[in-house]
Amino acid sequence: MKIVLISGESILLINEEINKIIKDNKNVTSFDMFENTIEDVLLEAGYFSMFEEEKFIIVRNATFFGSGKLNEKETESLLKYLENPNSLSSIIFICNEKIDARKKITKIVKEKYEIINIPNLKYYEIENRVENFFKKREYTIDKDTVKYIVANSLNNYDLVMGEAEKIILYYDNPCYVSRKDVENIVSKSINTNNFLFVDAIIDGDLEKSLSLLSDLKTMKVEPTILISLIARDIRIMLNIKKMLEQNKREYEIMSTLNLLDWQLEKYLNKAFPYKIKELEEWLVKLTNIDLKIKSGKLDKYYALELLILDICT
Repeated sequence: MKIVLISGESILLINEEINKIIKDNKNVTSFDMFENTIEDVLLEAGYFSMFEEEKFIIVRNATFFGSGKLNEKETESLLKYLENPNSLSSIIFICNEKIDARKKITKIVKEKYEIINIPNLKYYEIENRVENFFKKREYTIDKDTVKYIVANSLNNYDLVMGEAEKIILYYDNPCYVSRKDVENIVSKSINTNNFLFVDAIIDGDLEKSLSLLSDLKTMKVEPTILISLIARDIRIMLNIKKMLEQNKREYEIMSTLNLLDWQLEKYLNKAFPYKIKELEEWLVKLTNIDLKIKSGKLDKYYALELLILDICT
């Protein structure tokens, strides 16, 4: 029996960790806390199989370990189960945001069970994984092309590997992967619009933000991804502002935030007009809107329109 809380942003890295835990076990049940309740999870966890088989329960979007909340009754039920779990049930909670260490349920999992924090991969780590991905499949690819794939996917490991899979499907057989083909295969237009959309919001350009949002809606880009990209840029800008206040040098900032020199220059220019308090308020707004979308309280695209109006007016 195991109870594990996994925290991380990358779905692929989280799935790798889940596979290490469940191994070849086929008795696996999944719940999504945006669709299910904690009572659903605990009912399944408390069920004893007549064959005494070990089972694994994966609970995704367990935001109640982070910024989300359970009601008093749900919290009591979960705490009661954590004190006396079913010996044949292993539960893997997935939280795709920072865990709140102050919460009682988090403290109990930390003290009695296991918490696994998965950091985002550094730029060079993603490049190494991409190179190994093609090498295992006997494809040849040069470093510049790998760098292009990673940069074009916003240094996001999940997006990078999605593009790598797309390239494999394009060629179908092991061969040399050319830069020209890659530029045609990867989602350059969508990613370019993503960049432009985030920049337009940060620049306070209302008309351009709404126009680009309309284009992205047509391309069926997931709004929660756009919110994540905006939050990512704001978080980088905020960290840079704080580190500058601490008299950190540019090379220290680049090393700590895993930025290249041109990226640092871009974010320095973006962050210049804003105060730390403003950037912190933005992050709070983004978190609240993301929670409302995921809880079904706001339509995805309408929520983004409200965000644009709030920030750009």
